Amino acid sequence: MEGGATLVLSQDTTLGHIVAMIYPYETSRNSAKPIFWGFFDSPADVVADKWLEKVVHDFAQCCRASSVVDQTAHRSDRLRMRWLELRSRVLLLRGRTRWFTKLIRAKPSLGKRIIKGISWLTALLTLPSIVATLMGITIPGLWDRLYPEPLAPDKPSLSSQATVATPLTEASRPVEATAQQVKAVNAEAKPEAKMPIISGWYTFCPSSGGESNLKLLDFLYDVRANAGKVAFFDVQIDIDCVLNSNPDYRATFNRVEEGGDVHYFMQVPLIQDGVGEAGKWISGDRDHSILRDMYSDNGSAIAIHKGDDSRNLVSRFQPHVEGSNDILFGPYAIKESSDDDAITFDLNAPFLEAAASQQAAEISRETHNSRRLPQPQ
Repeated sequence: MEGGATLVLSQDTTLGHIVAMIYPYETSRNSAKPIFWGFFDSPADVVADKWLEKVVHDFAQCCRASSVVDQTAHRSDRLRMRWLELRSRVLLLRGRTRWFTKLIRAKPSLGKRIIKGISWLTALLTLPSIVATLMGITIPGLWDRLYPEPLAPDKPSLSSQATVATPLTEASRPVEATAQQVKAVNAEAKPEAKMPIISGWYTFCPSSGGESNLKLLDFLYDVRANAGKVAFFDVQIDIDCVLNSNPDYRATFNRVEEGGDVHYFMQVPLIQDGVGEAGKWISGDRDHSILRDMYSDNGSAIAIHKGDDSRNLVSRFQPHVEGSNDILFGPYAIKESSDDDAITFDLNAPFLEAAASQQAAEISRETHNSRRLPQPQ
């Protein structure tokens, strides 16, 4: 009599690995040892890539080769069984050391591997842009920080060169050399781009009176004009009439506060007759024709994020000060985005380079010295 032919899949309770073992037929005179077919990393790897079908096929060959009753056994079955026994000894030998254990892992499909490769490539390409955004500088500025240009060797001054190369008998060349020197000095002393300033005193409350400006689209106009830049804000907005009230999304202007962040929602009207009607919504020397370009079907929003104020020493956003005012002061990066026919301008305090930080500090001092917001025109 013979029996005991079994295909066993057993899982390790510690690491979750799966071992596949084949027990051939055994008789009362001959006891068979298990053949270790393979070690799988997880149960999901067993059913992937047709591994289970291969195990079952080898189990059938071992059954035919080890049976004394089955007359259908072929020579290839016995050779396959001998090969599996030899490989089983090698697997057990390698399994004595944890790091040399050969685990079978399912390979992802070609499509998944391509998508994963594209994801990694996209992440690598966007990494410099992300780092530059967090530091509040441009990608060329980040490149200059990582790879500064070597200092040029000392050269003799332009005045000494002009003195050596210019004959004293000619009166015109010293004048020409002086002009070149002035041009070179002016080129070297070219100032950095000045940080734009957005200032104003606005209100949500028509009955508040005073010097506050009801034309909140002036604020949206200035923010939109400086999108993609770091601008210095000196803005105060009266909110006592809308604080702690449910927003009316049918109104032209709304204010919503969520977790310390404040959103100003504005519905820009669709202007038909040009400058005359636009003057009702924006003031000062702002280009009235731009108001038509500011229109969007689902409105615009200015989102002020308070959580990044610690990135520099000047930026400070104070919502509902004493229950009556929002105060936005200092440099903020303006990022424009659009979704579902709505335009959003996110204001975040940036990291500043030394020159930009010094410029922001100077603007802050000048503002505190004057300490009077410009009046609406």
